[in-house]
Amino acid sequence: MKEKEVIGMIQMRKLIEVILSIILIISIAPMQGFAMEKDSVHTLSKEQQTVYNIALKSILNIDSSAKFNPENISYRDVGDIVNQVVEENPEIFYYNGVTVISDGTIIFKYNDSKKNIIQKKNKIDTAVKKVMNTTIKKKMNELEKVKAIHDYLVLNVEYDYKNYLNNTVSDDSYQVYGALINKKAVCDGYSKSMQLLLKKAGIQSFYVTGTANGENHSWNLVKINGKYSHVDATWDDPVPNKKGIINYNYFLLTNKQLEKDHYWVKSNYPTATSENYNYFHNMNNMIERNGYYYYSNAQNDILYKMNKSSKKISKVVNDRAPYLAICGQWIYYSNYSNGGNLYKVKLTGKEKMKVKNFHVINLYTQSNVLYYTVKSSGEIGRIEL
Repeated sequence: MKEKEVIGMIQMRKLIEVILSIILIISIAPMQGFAMEKDSVHTLSKEQQTVYNIALKSILNIDSSAKFNPENISYRDVGDIVNQVVEENPEIFYYNGVTVISDGTIIFKYNDSKKNIIQKKNKIDTAVKKVMNTTIKKKMNELEKVKAIHDYLVLNVEYDYKNYLNNTVSDDSYQVYGALINKKAVCDGYSKSMQLLLKKAGIQSFYVTGTANGENHSWNLVKINGKYSHVDATWDDPVPNKKGIINYNYFLLTNKQLEKDHYWVKSNYPTATSENYNYFHNMNNMIERNGYYYYSNAQNDILYKMNKSSKKISKVVNDRAPYLAICGQWIYYSNYSNGGNLYKVKLTGKEKMKVKNFHVINLYTQSNVLYYTVKSSGEIGRIEL
């Protein structure tokens, strides 16, 4: 073979390689519900873990691109790994897809400028630190941490209901920024924020995607004392929003309990079987004080209390009290056994008395002030306590 022919063949081979490197490109949009293995946040080979770490570092730095070794892993597998990074790190609220090239190049897409993303990240970091400092105490056990985070989200985030009805929900409402900064979110905003806060509190959790009542939905799977339970903070937040009210119907459920109205690919996640916390499901509008849970019984709204340690239950007063608030040693409640009039009673169940002679709802306290809504007019009333 002549020298010119050899050189020509070499040049042609290089040209083909260049063409192939251009052709072998895969673009992947953000995915929801990446399948996670059994009892670990992610199960990856050594090579996959290397790409995972590269992608995580690059996205956290808001880098436009990164490089991996295409001899160790197929470029076709990198997109799924990147999606897993995003799935397991809810602080990444700005990811908007990825393009992977067979030469080992990863090109990341973001939904905003780097400057704006950094500003939002700083706001989220500040908000997370504030939540941790105000809701998580040193001596809290795992259950108490999960409950504190669940309660914080329900009390401080409003479901973005109007925009949901009008199909105008913003991107922020699907992310932690909507829940923690704007205080408005849909299910993704709640569940990603819970995942982030649980992570900061040292609680292992999964962001679970599926459907509920036939619509796309997300919630969390949390690990307490070595066992898993489902938590759907979105469905525990009344819609339309009712300030000061927390439900526990979807707090720490088993697979069997949740599957009545939720659907998800169960093989993708650990199984929730613990029934240790079923007592929460009998509590409507519960308030925790001085080692007790005070609540309206789910069956008939009668006012009860439960000792947190012994789990002993006792009746506070034989009145129906679907709305209640606590300030100091007093429970204020809407007495549905007497026309919904505003009453108060000591935490001990003694010294019951009427406060207002009209029907009130939506009770809550803030800075030693009791707020209530007059049922007939919708007027907001207040009492200095």
